[in-house]
Amino acid sequence: MALIFLLLAVIAAGLGGYALLVRLGLDDFEAWCGGRLGGLIVVAMPAWWAGVAGVRHWTTVGAVVLVALAAAGLFSLRRRRPWRQLLAAEAVFTVFAAAVLFLRLDHPEIIQQEKSMDLGIFASLLRAEGFPPPDMWLAGEALPYYYWGALLWTVPIALSRLPLELAYNLVVALAGGITAALLWAVGRRLGGGHRWGLAVAFFGLLAGTPDGLRQLLGGVPLAAVDIWHSSRQVADTITEFPLFTFWLGDLHPHLLAMPIAVLAVLVALEAGSRGPDAPRVAALAVLFGVGWAANPWSMPPTLAAIALLLLAADRRWYWPVGEGRRRWLAVVVVAAGGWLVTAPFHLGFQPFFDGIGMVTAWTSPLDLLLYAGCLVVPALLAAIGLLGTQVSSADESGRAAMLLAGAAVAILAAVAARPTLVLLAAILVVLVIGVFRVQEGRGRPGLALAALGVFLLLVPEIVYVADGYGDALHRMNTVFKAYIQGWVFLALALPAMLRWGLPSRGRRAAALAVMVAVAAVHPASLGLRQLEAPHLGLDGMRWLDPGDRAIVEALRKEPVGAVLIEAVGDAYTEYARLSAASGVPAYLGWENHELVWRGSSVLEETGRRKALIDALYSSGDPAEVRRLAAEAGADLIAIGSLERRDYGPSQLAAVAAAGEPVVEHGEALLVRITP
Repeated sequence: MALIFLLLAVIAAGLGGYALLVRLGLDDFEAWCGGRLGGLIVVAMPAWWAGVAGVRHWTTVGAVVLVALAAAGLFSLRRRRPWRQLLAAEAVFTVFAAAVLFLRLDHPEIIQQEKSMDLGIFASLLRAEGFPPPDMWLAGEALPYYYWGALLWTVPIALSRLPLELAYNLVVALAGGITAALLWAVGRRLGGGHRWGLAVAFFGLLAGTPDGLRQLLGGVPLAAVDIWHSSRQVADTITEFPLFTFWLGDLHPHLLAMPIAVLAVLVALEAGSRGPDAPRVAALAVLFGVGWAANPWSMPPTLAAIALLLLAADRRWYWPVGEGRRRWLAVVVVAAGGWLVTAPFHLGFQPFFDGIGMVTAWTSPLDLLLYAGCLVVPALLAAIGLLGTQVSSADESGRAAMLLAGAAVAILAAVAARPTLVLLAAILVVLVIGVFRVQEGRGRPGLALAALGVFLLLVPEIVYVADGYGDALHRMNTVFKAYIQGWVFLALALPAMLRWGLPSRGRRAAALAVMVAVAAVHPASLGLRQLEAPHLGLDGMRWLDPGDRAIVEALRKEPVGAVLIEAVGDAYTEYARLSAASGVPAYLGWENHELVWRGSSVLEETGRRKALIDALYSSGDPAEVRRLAAEAGADLIAIGSLERRDYGPSQLAAVAAAGEPVVEHGEALLVRITP
C-alpha cells in the first residue's frame, strides 16, 4: 500500500506540474512529460524555504502544496481533455521507467560506489527538522554537500512511509522514466515527430557504447559483455553514460540533476521560440537554480543551454542589440534568479575547490569513439554538412581556402600529440559558425545543443577541476561530469546533427539503424542477465546481516538528535552502513568523504574521532566506554557484524555492559548509554 501511495503522490505532483507547464506554452504531450518533475520542484521549493525559516514540519508544507497542485491539475485536465496526448506521454514514461526498473532487479543492493552516501542523504533529509540537513557521517555538523536532487523526492517518500530501501530503487526507475519522457519531448520538438523523440530517448538513456560491440566482436558472449569496462574507457577516469548510471543505481547528484537539465532545455526551447516573457523566464530561473543546487557541476552547462536556446532561435541569432537586448537580459535574469531562489543553499554551501589546472593526460580518438562514437560521428557529419553548404555558396577562392583548412585540420590531427583536441575543436568551430549563419528553419537550436555537447567533450582535453585525487587521477571527475552531460546534450541534438550530416532521408534511416545496432549491445546484455538471474527484487538492504537490519529499523525510530557510534572503515565499503540506512548521524562515517567535502582541514578532527571510536570499542572497561561515549556526545553504540569482525568478544562485552540494550537480534546489539 505504501508503494501505491508513493506513486499516487508523484502523480499528484505531475498533475500540478502539467497545469503549470501548459500555461508556459508547452503542448499537452510535453507538459505531461515534464509534469512530474515540474510538480516535484513546486512541492519542494516552499517546503524547503519553510525548513530554512525554521519550520520543523516542513514536509507538511510540502503536503499542502501537493494537494493544491493536484486540484489545479485536475481542473486543467477537466477543461482541456487532452486524453490522447496524455496517454501517449504516459506510455513513454511507463515503458522507460519499467525498463530501468527491470535492469535493476538483479542488483538492487544499496552498497558500494557512492550508494551508501546517496542513501544517507535521503535518510538524513527524512529526519531533518531544517536545512541544511545534518551530516550523517560527522555528528554535530551540517551536511556540506548538494542535496537538492534528493530533496525533490523527500515529501512523497515521507508521505507514503515506504521503507527507504524500496523507495530508493523506485526513485531510480521513476527518474529514468521522467528523463526519457523529457528527452522524447525535446526530440519530438526538434525533429518534428515521435520517431525522432524515440531516437533521442533511446540514445539519451538506454544506448550503450561502441565498446560493447567491440567486446562482442572480440568473442565475449553477449551476457558477459563488461559494462564496467565501458564506464572506465579512458585510463584513470570515469566515463559513465546514462545507461550505466541508471543501471548502477547511484542516486548521485549527476543522475538526479539530469532530468532537471532536460526540462530546462524544453522550457528554453519554448521561450526561445515564442519569446522570453516573465512566466517563462521565472520558470527557467527556478529550473536553473534547482539544477544548480542539485549538482553544481551541471550549473555551467545548464545555464549555457538556456542562454543558447534563448539566443539561437530558429529565425535568427540574437545579438544584444535591438530585439536581442530583451533576450540577453533574460539570460542575466535567469542566472541571477537561479541563485536567488536557492540562495540559502549557496550561502551555506562552500564546496572544496582547489582551482583549475591544465591537464597532463589526454583521450585518444579511439577511446572517444568507443565511448561516444554513436554521438560524435553524427556531430562530425553535421560539421562536414555545414562546411559543404558554405563551400558550395562561396566563390572559387573561398572554396579553395575552406578545403585547405579542412586538409590542414586532418593533417594536424594526424601528427599532433593531441589529435582528439584538434578534431573536437574543429567540429566545435564549424558548429558555432553554423549556429550564427544558418538560414531560418534549419535547426539552429539543435546545432547550438550539439556545439555545447562537443564543447563538454573538449573541456577535459584542456583543463580539469582540481579535487584532491592526486596527479594520476587529476582529471577523473572532470571527465566524468563533463562527458555524461555532453552525452545528453548530443543526444538531444541528434535530429539536427543527422539532418545536416545526411540530408537524404534514406541515408538517415540507414545510419540510425547502424547506430541502434551498435548501441543495443549493452542494453541487450543487461536484459539477458536479468532473465538468467537467480534472485530478483527491489529490496536495497537485502545484503545486510539480519542483526544489522534490526539495528537500522530501531535507529529509524530514534528521536532527532540521537548520535550513533559504529565501527569505522574505508570508504566505498560496508562501513557506515547503519548511519547511512537510518539517517541517525554517526560520530564518524566515511573519513574519505569528509575530506573530499571539507578539505584537509577536517583531517585533525576525523583523526581524533576515529581514535576515540577505536579506544571505545577496545577498552574492555564499561566505565571507560561510558566516558568516551559522553565525550563524543553519543548515546547509541552498535555491535553488529562489522564490529564483531573488528573487535574481540571481551571488548564488545564491555560495550554491552556499558548501557541498556535497545535491540537484541542474535549476536547483534544496539546499546543505549545512559548517564
